[in-house]
Amino acid sequence: MILTLSHQKGGVGKSTVAWNLAVSFSKIMDTRIIDLDTQRSLTVTNALRREHSLSPIPMLHFNTAEELAEYAAADSDDVLTIIDSGGFDSAFNRVAIIASDLLITPVSDKPFDLMGLQKYEEILKSLSEIQGETIKTHILFNNINPAMKRFGDLIDFVCTSEHFELLVSILRQRVDIANSVGEGKSIKEYRIFSRADQEMDDLFEEVKSILNIK
Repeated sequence: MILTLSHQKGGVGKSTVAWNLAVSFSKIMDTRIIDLDTQRSLTVTNALRREHSLSPIPMLHFNTAEELAEYAAADSDDVLTIIDSGGFDSAFNRVAIIASDLLITPVSDKPFDLMGLQKYEEILKSLSEIQGETIKTHILFNNINPAMKRFGDLIDFVCTSEHFELLVSILRQRVDIANSVGEGKSIKEYRIFSRADQEMDDLFEEVKSILNIK
């Protein structure tokens, strides 16, 4: 199975979400990470993990989009591959989108994030025409102000497109998130039972359900 955190805009939280999901899934099944981000954020995080005497997550890199496509073609249900795509449009990222069993796109309530979502929709439309099927991504409200309770306008915005489907889980701004990654840890490993941990657990369970992972 292939799960891709995808958005052509950078700085929306793809790497953080990918990392936490990878650590959680690694506890129950064979899990790998493909780091397509030019900043190699998760590769660095994995190195920090070793420094803190924690088991690293198997990390894969590819030199060409063709190599990535070959890997995806050999995909099986016994292995979960989580792809952290770069914050830009590229052949690598387009292969990842097409190959994925599940796409997740983090987005905040900030205007620039929402405008970026419109650009991403154009990419999904283009790939859908090529593939002859509607490619959908699951929108994850991420880095949301803890005080924000009403999401009517955001939901209306997301639901205008056939390419978007809204996740129930919401990740809010939490100090623990940045601190945990800085030590190569998941939120649960950094501070269990915190609000950040509970929110990430909710997302983990929702993703498990969508992918039908027992």
